[in-house]
Amino acid sequence: MRSRHHLRLPAILLLISLTAAGCGSSGGSKTTTAKGPGAGKPPVSFGTKNFPESFLLGELYAQALRAKGFQVNLKSDVGATEIIYRALTLGTLDAYPEYTGILRTVIGGKSAQASSAADAYRQARQVAAREGIAMLDPTPFVDRDVLAVKPAFASRYHVRSIPDLAKVPRAVRISGAPEFRTRVEGYVGLRDVYGLRNIAFRPHQIGTQYAALNAGDVDAADVFTTDGQLTSTSAYVVLRDPKNLFGFQNEAPLVRQKVLDMEGPAFADTLNAVSRVLTTQVMRQMNASVALRGQSPTTVADEFLRAHHLK
Repeated sequence: MRSRHHLRLPAILLLISLTAAGCGSSGGSKTTTAKGPGAGKPPVSFGTKNFPESFLLGELYAQALRAKGFQVNLKSDVGATEIIYRALTLGTLDAYPEYTGILRTVIGGKSAQASSAADAYRQARQVAAREGIAMLDPTPFVDRDVLAVKPAFASRYHVRSIPDLAKVPRAVRISGAPEFRTRVEGYVGLRDVYGLRNIAFRPHQIGTQYAALNAGDVDAADVFTTDGQLTSTSAYVVLRDPKNLFGFQNEAPLVRQKVLDMEGPAFADTLNAVSRVLTTQVMRQMNASVALRGQSPTTVADEFLRAHHLK
């Protein structure tokens, strides 16, 4: 899902430089007259991955922490799972939001499907713990991959679920992020789990696959269940995934255990309080505000936190 190719030299150099550069930081650290349980605690670097929902999550968590007096440097758009998780293990980042299914498969190398959301979370926590990293409470929302098609395509070929794609009498062009090609939770799984042989992959940057689908450049797109575009139930048909290829994907913050120990219990409590109110409907609405209405993640996060008395 939300992770990218293996590390190359530029990515390694990026990791080394993260502590010196803001990497798209929003608001930076707050060091003056801080009040609350975070006052006087060491500064924390909070990163995000390279797509809009992660930017939004970073703002939600960072702003809530700052409201409690913690000094937070938000480093947005660090990179894919392989890159940002490596930054965490190197100590160039202290925390970032991750998805349980992706952590257990991409980082943990788990190939067998989790039996439930709780099982996926348990396995993901175990993977992180091996590196001295804590995974905090999971969110209620599940942001899992799904394949979406246009209604005309679904009607013409009688497609309502992923296995139905086998009935299409030509190559089915599927859009996704570049790493989708190599993932079990992606092209590999579509081929090996569902036995699809009539599929052709077309890489697109996350967020642009809807434009490719709307333009007819592809037949299906790998999208996410919390995407704001899916607030319109008539614009796209989301294909059922009867074999649960895309797994369970609750989000939960990853934090280096040493950082949790230094910052005190209020740090985790603050992050968990934010996570508790992030339902799928809430995330879809906030994502729509950013992607469709042009609001900044900073503004959307601020309004949400104030409305829920978390700031």
